[in-house]
Amino acid sequence: MFYSTQILAKKGPLGTIWIAAHLDKRLKRNQIFETSIPISVDSIINPEAPLALRLSGQLMLGIVRIYTRKVSYLYDDCTSALSKVQQ
Repeated sequence: MFYSTQILAKKGPLGTIWIAAHLDKRLKRNQIFETSIPISVDSIINPEAPLALRLSGQLMLGIVRIYTRKVSYLYDDCTSALSKVQQ
């Protein structure tokens, strides 16, 4: 096994990232904002236990999906703030 099951547990450091990679629609907005992308990337690049290449790729996909949703939420918030200012 090329990973520790504790790393990918729901409450584990990469659990939310794994869920984002496989079950993207299941994540809530709060979970997205609680995820720190730099810390998650660092734990994938320098893992406590060795990670398989496929798992590393899946986790990077999860990070990209979380980043995309964060940017989308920021864009929506900025657009709504701009429309309120213009009124």
